[in-house]
Formats: sequence, C-alpha cells, structure tokens
Amino acid sequence: MKIKNKKNFVYPKKGVIAMLLMCISIIPMYAQEVRVTGQVFDETGTMLPGASIVEEGTTNGTTTDFDGNFSLNVADENARIVVSYIGYKTQTLTVGGRTQFTINMEMDSQGLDEVVVVGYGTKTKKTLTGSVATVEGETLTQTPSANVSANLQGRLPGLTANQRTGQPGSDDPTILIRGAGTLNNNNPLIIIDGVPRANMSRLNPADIENISVLKDASAAIYGARAANGVILVTTKKGRSGKPSFDLSFDTAISRPTVVPEVLGSVTYAEVYNEAEYYAQGRPAMSDFSPFYSESDIQKFRDGSDPILYPNTNWAEETLKSMPLQQRLSLSASGGSEKVSYLLSYSFLNQEGHYVNNPTNYTQHNVRVNVEADLTDNLTLGANLSGIINKKEYAVEGNFVNFYNIVRAIPTLPAKYPNGEIAPGRLGQNPLLLDRRGYNHIDETPLYTTFTASYKIPFVDGLKLEASLNYDQDNHTNKTWVLPYNFVEYNVNTQQYEDRTLGPPSPNLTNRFDKYTTLLHNYRLVYDKKFGDHGVGAMIGQEQQKNEHTWVQAYRQNYVSSAIDQINVGSNAPEDKDNAGTTTASAYNNYFGRFNYDYKSKYLLEFVFRYDGSQVFPQGKRYGFFPAVSGGWRLSEEPFIKDNLSFIDNLKLRFSYGELGNDAVGQYQYLQSFSFNNNYVFGTTDVPGVSANTLPNANITWEESKKTDIGIEASLFGGLFGTELTFWKENRSNILTSRNLSIPQIVGFPGLPDENIGEVDSHGFEVILSHQNTIGEDFNYSLNANVAYATSEVVFMDETPNAEEYQDQTGRPVGAGLYYETDGIFNTQEELDSYPHRAGSGLGDLKIIDLNGDGEINDLDRFRYDKTNTPEWVFGLNLGMGYKNFDINLFFQGQAGAVNYATRFEDLGTTEPANAFVERAEDRWTLDNPDGTMPRARHDNPGDNTFFLFDASFVRLKSAEIGYTFPEDITSKLGLGGVRLYVSGSNLLTWAKEIEFTDPEVSGQALFYPQLRVINYGINVNF
Repeated sequence: MKIKNKKNFVYPKKGVIAMLLMCISIIPMYAQEVRVTGQVFDETGTMLPGASIVEEGTTNGTTTDFDGNFSLNVADENARIVVSYIGYKTQTLTVGGRTQFTINMEMDSQGLDEVVVVGYGTKTKKTLTGSVATVEGETLTQTPSANVSANLQGRLPGLTANQRTGQPGSDDPTILIRGAGTLNNNNPLIIIDGVPRANMSRLNPADIENISVLKDASAAIYGARAANGVILVTTKKGRSGKPSFDLSFDTAISRPTVVPEVLGSVTYAEVYNEAEYYAQGRPAMSDFSPFYSESDIQKFRDGSDPILYPNTNWAEETLKSMPLQQRLSLSASGGSEKVSYLLSYSFLNQEGHYVNNPTNYTQHNVRVNVEADLTDNLTLGANLSGIINKKEYAVEGNFVNFYNIVRAIPTLPAKYPNGEIAPGRLGQNPLLLDRRGYNHIDETPLYTTFTASYKIPFVDGLKLEASLNYDQDNHTNKTWVLPYNFVEYNVNTQQYEDRTLGPPSPNLTNRFDKYTTLLHNYRLVYDKKFGDHGVGAMIGQEQQKNEHTWVQAYRQNYVSSAIDQINVGSNAPEDKDNAGTTTASAYNNYFGRFNYDYKSKYLLEFVFRYDGSQVFPQGKRYGFFPAVSGGWRLSEEPFIKDNLSFIDNLKLRFSYGELGNDAVGQYQYLQSFSFNNNYVFGTTDVPGVSANTLPNANITWEESKKTDIGIEASLFGGLFGTELTFWKENRSNILTSRNLSIPQIVGFPGLPDENIGEVDSHGFEVILSHQNTIGEDFNYSLNANVAYATSEVVFMDETPNAEEYQDQTGRPVGAGLYYETDGIFNTQEELDSYPHRAGSGLGDLKIIDLNGDGEINDLDRFRYDKTNTPEWVFGLNLGMGYKNFDINLFFQGQAGAVNYATRFEDLGTTEPANAFVERAEDRWTLDNPDGTMPRARHDNPGDNTFFLFDASFVRLKSAEIGYTFPEDITSKLGLGGVRLYVSGSNLLTWAKEIEFTDPEVSGQALFYPQLRVINYGINVNF
C-alpha cells in the first residue's frame, strides 16, 4: 500500500511493526491443502442451495449450488468447516481423514439456541424471560466511529445514546436506558467482563464479542446499582484450532456534520445598524447616525481594505479541510483442546480539526485472554487488558475554541495581509491557540480478571466458579499556560504593534489521579435436565472496594517557557500550591438465580441480590432486591404446532422486580464543615469553621419497581421475526431536598436531601426482522426497532407555583419553563391590541398572556411537556450480499425531543457576536414588515417557544460496502481471506426543524460538532 501523504500518516510504534513481521513470518509456506466435497439437505431431505461453507477461523468459503453440492479446499486435515443457512442451526465439522460429507441441516427458529449474556451467566434465547437487547461485536465494527458507545445508537431498542460533541477523545455520548426515570443520576451500570468498569467507549470494537442490555427486572441481580438498567460487555475469547491471525487497517477523513453558517461582514454591519436604530428609540432616519456608514459597508463588500474592513469566514480560516483518523487492529487466536488463547492489539489516532491547535488523540488497546483446562474438572482463565489514551488539547478547552469560531464577528481579520495572526475576538483568535500552552491528559487503565471453574465430581451439573479482579487506572493532567504574543494593527499610527495577553509568566498545574478497584466473587452453579424438566440455580457472594487518590501541584512565575516542569517554577510561597485527598467506597452482597422450565415451554425465573453499599449509614446499608419472570412458549403447544405450522416460535413473557439506585453523593449521613470567615484574636488570624448542609441519618437508595409484558414470534422458517414489549416503572425514595426556607438564625444553609421523590415512567419497544436468500448468490436482511419512553414527576416537594401549568409535578423529568409565543408583532395594530412588555415594539416576539391578567411577566411561563431526551428512538439496518460483494446501511433517529437554541436567537447584540444566517434571512425590518423572524436585538423576556426547536431527525448513521477476494486467489498467496471495504458514519441527516447545526447537539450549538467520517480499510486473515 502506498502512502501518498507521508506527512499526515501516523506510524505505529516500532514494536507493533515487529509484531506484524513476526506474525507474517509464521505463515505456513507449504500448507498441505485438502479438497472436501459434499451435499447439504434440509430437514425434509430436500437439497439445500445457497448454504454457506466456510473454513473455521478464515474467510475461505463457498456456497452450495442448485443441487446442494459444494467443493472447498481447506488448509489441512485438521481444519474444521462451518455450515450455515438462514433459519437452520449452524454445524461445525472436523475434516479429519474425510473428503466427502453428507450434511443434514436442522431447523433453527431464528437462532433460538443463541446464547444471550445475562447477569453472572448466560441463557439461550428460547428460554429467556427477561427484556434483554443484544448486539454482536461484529456489527459495531461496521461503523468507523472511534467511539464504541456512539456505535450503539439505534441498534438496541430502549437505549438512547446522544452524542453532543465530536471532539477526539472527549466524544462520549450520554446513555439512557428507557429514558430518564429519576430526578438524579440516570446513568446505567456498565459491566465489562463481569466487573463494573468505565471506558466502554474506548474499547477496541474488534475485541467485543457482544453487548447485552438488561432493561427490566432481569437487572435486579445487580441490586442497588441496577435501577437505571445494566449494560453487559463481553470480550472475545480464544477458540481451539490452528493459529488464526486477523489484521485490519483503516484510514479515514472526517469533517463536521454541520458547520454553522454565519453572517458575512455586509449583513453583519446592516444588522448591527438596525439594532442600534431600535436601541435609540427608532428616531427619524435624518437624526440617526449608523455605526457602520454606507462607505464602510461598501468596503466590506468590495474587499478594498482587508485590514480595517475584512470579510472573514472564521470556519474556513481556522478549521482543517480533512484531518485524518487511522486505526490498526491485529489479533491472533487459537489453541488446543485444553488451552485456548486470544492476543490483540489496536492503535487509533485522531487528528483535531483546528488549524494551529494542538488537538490530537491517540489510543492503544492491548488484550491477552487465556483459558486452560488443567484437569477434566478444573478450568482457569486470565483476561488482561490495557488502554493507553493520550489527549492533547489547547488550554482554553472545547467550548471556548469553537465558540470563538462561530461567534467571532466577520469584521475582524483572522490574519493580516502580511501573514501575521490578528488578535481576533477578545484576543482569543483560534489561530493563536498553539502559542498559549497546552492541556495534556494521559489515561492508562489496566484491567485484570482471573477466573476459575471447577466441576464438582459425582454431582452432575454442579460447578463452582470464582473470579478475582483488580483494576488500576492512572490519570495525569498537565496544563501549561503561557503568555502569548501577537500583533495588532494600530488604526491611528497605521503600524503593527506587538501585544501580549495571558498570565504575566508561565504557570503549570500537574494533577495525578489513581483509581483502583478490587473485586472478587464466587458462585455455586447448578444446571441439570431431568427428562422434560430443566432446573438451574446459582448463588454467589461478591465484595468490591474502590479507592480514588489524587494529588495536585501548581507553580507560577517561571523564568522561561523552555522547561515545563514543576521544579523549575518559583519557590516563593505565593507562587506555588498543592492539594490532594483520598476517597473510598465498598460493596458487599449476595445474589442468586433459580430457573425452571418444562419442555422449554413453561419458563420460570427468580433472581435476587442482598446488596450492601457504604454510601449509606451503618444499619441502613443493606437491602433486598428480588425479581421474578416467566414465559410461555405457545409455539410448543399442540394447538399451535398442529394448526399453525408457519409459526416457528411464539412466546409470551412477564417480569416484575424491585431494584435500587445508589448513585448519590457519599457521606450525606455525616455532618460536614467548611473552613472560612477567619477571625482575628489579638494578632492571630484564626480560621473559622461553619457547618454545611444538615446531615440525613436515614438516607437510603432509590427504589425502582419494574413491570414488563412481552411477546416474541418468528414465522416461516425464520423469514420474519417480531418482538413487542410494554413496560412500566415506578421510582420512589428519590433523593431531593424539601423546598422549605430555614431562618438564617438556625445557622444551617439548607436542608439535606431526603428520600421523598417519586417518578413514574412507561413505554414500549418493537423489533421487526426479515431475512432471505434468493437464488445462489443474493441474500438480504432487514432489522428495524422503535422504542417509546416517557416519564412523569409524581412528587418532589415542589414549591407551590402561582399557576398550575408551571408545576414540574405531573410533567416529564427535566421539563423546562418557557414563554409561549405566537409569532411576532408585524403591525402597530397588533402591538396596540395585545398585552406586551414595556419597551416591546414592532418586530418583537408576541408573548401569549397565559393567565389572562393583561400583563406579560413570569406568570406567563409554562412547563413544556418535552425535553432534550427523545421520547422515540429508532433504527433500521439493511444488509445485502451478492457473490463476493456485501452492503450494509444503518439508519438511526429520534423524535419527541426539543432543543432550545440559546445563541440562535441572538442578532445584532452589543456583545458583539456573530449570528446565524437562518436567523437573519427573514428578520423583521422597516422594509420587511412581514418578516417571520424577530428584529435585530429584539426584546427577549427569556426562554420561549419561538426558539424551542423540534429535535427530530433521521440519520444515515453508517454505510459500508465490501468486496471479499475469491478463495482461489487468496489461497495462492497463503492467505485465508482478504476483504476491501469503504465505510462512513453520520453520512446524511434529515432534520425536521434544526438545520443550522447538528440536531443531536443540544443547547447553544457552539460546541465541537459531531463528525462525518469516510473510511477506507482492508482486512486480511492468515
């Protein structure tokens, strides 16, 4: 592969190259191929065309012809072939000394024997009684986004993932399961390989086996941390067989999905003049002197004076055209009958999008997973992984940088004609960022898991499992702030003059954080079939201890900026500072599960957790969290089997459980104090001590009661599938403070949080699927899902409002207060005939007098019944394959959400600040009295529905087209398979109302935007 632009290519470390060379060197040079042939039949004995035959661990494969025949060359007689067909169970066969196979396929009703990961174990899909959504790791690799969590958008019904920014290394989405169910922390519990862990977003997607989401009572096995739902991530293990290597390399270019279009100098000057005219009381035009004269505006228009009258497009000046993103992934797996292993490494680099900005993100992932059967009964395993993150940012941070691009006025130059960089807005020109210092963040989490499984002799089906886990995550944050220089054109002297801004001398802040988690558990597991009866039981105990230690040092008054180390700074007491502390938390719990099924037809499950959390006071730390679920597979009943043979599977399921949420501040049961308000006794300055918020000795966890009813069906041999779930949740004991004023004479600033809040939520989820094969060469699949979730605050001890329509109680969590508008005042007659605020005039917002008192004031605000959390989320996946080509399209979207565009409403402000083109295009002016947008510098009472936009959108989240080279070509090269592909993410977006920015971004639309990524890659197996 030739790299045309070597300057922009980021080379991996030498050790990685050595590893690649080593792996390539052990490719067998004289593999003794074996040719196998055979015929495949369905369950009736009819020849089965189009069945897939693949050599295990490779992409070497073929399909059966019209008569069900196949022929395939495999590496040697130890090879295994995998036979699969839609609607049938996959079979794996060892070649051995055989060269001829006759294969009879068995019906598999839409993968009913598929294994689904649940809490502390697995279940088959057909016996699953809980509401569990799953996605395979292979699916996540189809999206070239660097963030695994963002790839979950739209793929798991009931899960909402809103990515508000695309800044490399800081683009984690906000994740909710079934919406917002509490007034406090709504984050789900994330379990990676059995342990609560962060950094799901930073996993190597090629390492992920699958992700499961526990949405209902099935999450109760995680007790006091499960009320917001649980995400279970399972990474890959090795498989028995000869060594198999997988190498992928991707290069991508990225651009913001939307770069806000803002005003040029001519329009900006005209708008500013209009705003000044209105601010001066709309005098006669003969008495008005505009800020920008007609001569000024003409110079902006013709570009005759680029120093004093520029027309700067700040986005073009400060954003790169096509920064690169690169990923390299290499894995090796294999083993014998007794030992299996998986080794993997990946490298990711993302360039930032700012010119002259030291934004860059680098990530290394390593993983070693080994499992060994030491005896017939004892199996040991070790799963070690590490992530090395290096984030390089400017000292100003994400918000300020992009803010200074969108808000910078076009009448300021970005660069002078002589090439010197101008100061820009408030001396914060983004082109100066590389002169102002840096913020470097290094994160190196190391995760270790050691497992053991012992099958107890003489008791068939009984085994003892244990796990020991130790995680350590080190963070270093180094912020180096420099005084910076630039030149500024002096209008009076007509000379360029040196300027300096920032601190008087360099200053450095170093912070080190260390997070550790020690967790161990053991489980006694029993699983046995007694004729038609299946019995499963598990009981376990788990302890976890977390510690967080941080220290920080600060120095200023460096003599030089040449050395950015703490010890070089000034030693004067007033020039240095330090801080640090340690916090700890712990859990102790007991958990269990009992399953029973009769003929896999009548299903029953009971789970529980007796959970203890150090967050709460002694005597109130333990709680019992039970759940029960059941299922009835109607498709196993004779009246279905005998009369409705097109039904492959039909199951009803029900669940109810009680779960907790302990994601609240620690030590609220203790009285805390602050040192402040010093007192002078004689000549001594004595620190004062004051009590903080009153303690609550009765604080406990939130309680969630979840109820689910669902139906699942697959029809016509797996051609069609559907799943429908209705759910309801009641969240009580929510921590919130009472809205009661306390006289200051009491000496306490406020009441503590109490377990008094209550929220109800409900919704439903629908999954539809269809897959089929047409002829020998074409197959396709469609999978769609839609989920609805809404909430209602039942009680929060709300301060009584003057008007009921302002209450938070009875409305969704997070509902905001807004003035309702009815357009703008276009005519004097409208203005005179309707109540308005003092100072309002033509072109201002027409605020509805909700309470009818003839005045416009705070009492006219109402509580809107939607928030920036969508009520509806949906996804549609389309997959097609023709011969060696494959295509995948994935659409994702949301509805029932609103975003308030805080800065979109600004036009002609005194700040000064630029404005969006869409805001100014049809504004009300003296010459445009029928304008649909308010006038420049309009009278704005506060948040209102005029600038509250529907955030519904549909996005082509990802698309991929690939080509797999024929086996007869790759085998000659000693390769198992080669695939080329082109993919993209965030390619197209259809928004209902928000087009001036990305509709997924909430708030001011001034943050680092989401990214559109176009990716080119190659995958090689050998």
